[in-house]
Amino acid sequence: MPIIISIVIFLILTMQTFFLGGTVWLGIVGMLLSAAGVVLSFVLKNRKKYLSNVSALAGIVISVVCCLFITSGSGTGTLRQKEILLGQMVSAKTAENAEEKYADYVEAYGEDDSSALCLAQYYMRAEEADKSRSMLFKLKNTTSIDYYCTMAEWYNKFDKGNFSYVVSTLLDAVAEHPYWAKGHLMLGLSYYENNDNTSAIYYLKKAHLLDMSDGYSLCYLGVISYDRGSYKAAEKYLSDAKALAGKDGYLLSLVETYQECVCLLYTSPSPRDRG
Repeated sequence: MPIIISIVIFLILTMQTFFLGGTVWLGIVGMLLSAAGVVLSFVLKNRKKYLSNVSALAGIVISVVCCLFITSGSGTGTLRQKEILLGQMVSAKTAENAEEKYADYVEAYGEDDSSALCLAQYYMRAEEADKSRSMLFKLKNTTSIDYYCTMAEWYNKFDKGNFSYVVSTLLDAVAEHPYWAKGHLMLGLSYYENNDNTSAIYYLKKAHLLDMSDGYSLCYLGVISYDRGSYKAAEKYLSDAKALAGKDGYLLSLVETYQECVCLLYTSPSPRDRG
């Protein structure tokens, strides 16, 4: 039985170390001890059964301790600690602090897309357009949802008048990720903000089909209907959006504002509604 337990622990440590972001050195120590316990058990099996069991049990106990350290995030290479550093980078109070966390991350784990993206997001929050864009250009994976989302946010924040870049980025995004509802929503809103209601309606409807639990696509379909004078359609879209809003204060406020406007104007169906 001790031998079987040692083998199971060896497999668990292997998974934690190489596939779940566990501390490499601690995982290897645990695996070596588990393996040593099994080997010694076989070597001593025919000599002294007592020593055989003791060696296996000793390997089990030390390996279990290694397991606990890995899963609790006590090591320096755990996923949890990576997440903490990345979070501290994004929420840093000063550029110096953010860059310090970035340097700590790179020293411990090497430069990767996660660290570059988080520092770019800090720079965006700090209104550092050039620095944020420079970090975005460091990303190796330029087809990920995070990349497209952050690039679109960058253009909207620092180059708002450049409609073509925003739309081009989001068109690439929905082509690469055809089932990404938020990408279709963002694209629909970009078209709406640039007075292309036909394209806006197309992508907002697609966003709703991809995620029928999200009220934003319905809300903006209601807004466009209101702008067009289709008050009956606007009333229906806004009502459905409100039912999905839950505790989203911003969405509720937006819906209720337009509902009040519709109530003031919608006394009888407009010609478009009758048509």
